[in-house]
Amino acid sequence: MNKSKYNPIWYGFCGIIFLHLLGIAFWGICRLILLFSNIPAEGVDFSLLGKALLIGVNFDNLIASYISALPLLVVPILVACLSHRQKAVHRVMLSVEWYYGILYGAMMFIGVANARYFTFFGNQLNIGVTEWFGFVGDTMGLVFGDGINWIYLFLAILVIVGYVFAMRYVVCKVEKRIISSECEKTRWWLVVSTYILLAGACFCGMRGSFQRYPLRVSFAYFSDDPFYNRLGVNPLFNIIKTAETRNVELPEALAAISEDEAIKYVQEKMQFQPLDSLHPIVRQGKCVPRIEGKPNVVLVFMESMSAHNLEKKGKGEYLTPYLRSLRDHSVYFDNCYSTGIHTNNGIVGVHYGFVPKFSKAIMGVDAAHYTGLPFYLKEAGYKTLCFVTGNPHYDNMNSFWRENSIETIYSLFDYPSDKAVNNFGVQDDYMFSFGIDRLNELASNGQPFFASFLTVSNHGPYVVPEKYRSRGDSDGDRIIAYADDALREFMEKARSSDWGKNTLFVLVADHGSRYECPYEMNLPYNRIPLFLVSDSLDPQVISKPVSQIDIWETVLSILGVPYKNDCLGIDALNEDRDYAFFVSDEQLGVSNGEWFYCYSINSKRECLYHMPNGENVLEQNKDRAKEMREFGLNMLRVNIMYIDN
Repeated sequence: MNKSKYNPIWYGFCGIIFLHLLGIAFWGICRLILLFSNIPAEGVDFSLLGKALLIGVNFDNLIASYISALPLLVVPILVACLSHRQKAVHRVMLSVEWYYGILYGAMMFIGVANARYFTFFGNQLNIGVTEWFGFVGDTMGLVFGDGINWIYLFLAILVIVGYVFAMRYVVCKVEKRIISSECEKTRWWLVVSTYILLAGACFCGMRGSFQRYPLRVSFAYFSDDPFYNRLGVNPLFNIIKTAETRNVELPEALAAISEDEAIKYVQEKMQFQPLDSLHPIVRQGKCVPRIEGKPNVVLVFMESMSAHNLEKKGKGEYLTPYLRSLRDHSVYFDNCYSTGIHTNNGIVGVHYGFVPKFSKAIMGVDAAHYTGLPFYLKEAGYKTLCFVTGNPHYDNMNSFWRENSIETIYSLFDYPSDKAVNNFGVQDDYMFSFGIDRLNELASNGQPFFASFLTVSNHGPYVVPEKYRSRGDSDGDRIIAYADDALREFMEKARSSDWGKNTLFVLVADHGSRYECPYEMNLPYNRIPLFLVSDSLDPQVISKPVSQIDIWETVLSILGVPYKNDCLGIDALNEDRDYAFFVSDEQLGVSNGEWFYCYSINSKRECLYHMPNGENVLEQNKDRAKEMREFGLNMLRVNIMYIDN
């Protein structure tokens, strides 16, 4: 082995620099996987891509700097002191291998998983995904039940293995150089100067910016295209930042509004007087009966049924012919919004009238007790029950519902084991068939009932029945056609039954799904269909803005059931709202169907769109943006005040 004339400390410096750059390079590979698996429909805009990738290097360098800080502190000193002891040097470098291998291996996995997550939600991974860790079995079934996820798992393994081999090659080369070094004289002033310089560079990297403020998510936003704005954000950085936001009682924009100020705004905007000063938003609910007697109520949550699905075609045919036809035979709200983008958000929004606090799960085991639809119907003598396809403990549904006026829950534990098709349990058509049998039995007792059905087939991993293989261009299309058909069969059987003739059916999505759109916030995830179906209701299409939080008040008003309204919903048939307000994991949205305002709590970025123009017209319409911002923030501020009380 050729002897080196350089001090081993220089090789320690060089090794850390190469490993630092190697980590950034592999983060770049993960970002390219995200790019190629989420290429915009209009193709790649290379004028934006280049800048997005450069911004990404800055975010990746920040994470890499934190990782490099410890080795930079100790490795050069250790190798300088132990260079004459071959075994000691080997142990040091072996420790370096394990350190970088474990940390970067985990982060490469996050980087590739982020590409798949981005496909569903149009955003980087955030701390909200930790809510799924409490339901490991169901979550694993969701992940590994989808064949495409196996491809991403293979890519993750490939990237990790590639990184480990490259990292070990660098470490081995450095180890050999250290062992072969034989320096007789060292310019220690130069060594110390270099050490200080590298430490300073590492500190600057950890800060991520030479500006007044350290690196923030908002630094990635440089254009009007949301895809390229988000492409540069490192997913681990986003997880850390959303965790910081989550631990704050209120996001900065909401904390700036006092409770009294927000309550006064809401009272004036919604034009009501509270029942008493101790309960400033509680008022007597409006009651305009439209159906005589005590009709049953059946609520169907249509999984991931975006309003866009009603216009979607597969092989030249509409995928939802039943829902499209139902618009002409029901009270149909074509400008309705979900409270959030997760099923637990929809459950609470529709049943109890609250919008979630961004990514924070709303159905925790220690969740608050609410009034809402099940509470008042139970008080009015209704039997309350729910049907789910799979595990009732997922999202804490079982404990949450039972604590909030749902008496009976039918689930995977009640179905024959051979009917389960995946980790989410049985398919929609079997749950519907099972449910009709139970409701037939219940109706024979003469007691009115409230029944919720929570479908799931339109959630991946998809299990497409053979007869639908010719429908649509993908399994995603085919399962929408299946879900529409399963709903049609259920409605036809239910409405032809004796109890069905005396039932108000409410069909609403738990949330929408991601579609390509020009908005910073993916509006199709929140824009959903809402149908009220009853022979006693005259068909009509209502285009004013409504929200999931308006459903329980509207239903009770139709039935003539007295109630006290303790949330920010309205009777959508007899009252109006200026806008609907809703959230995604990190964004607040406000819309009336013509204008759409969105605000990110992490990047502090706000946008205003005149639909369907697709351009951010915030600068040209500052008064409109200010009005919608005030509406959304004040409404959400009051909503959060009462969500945990």
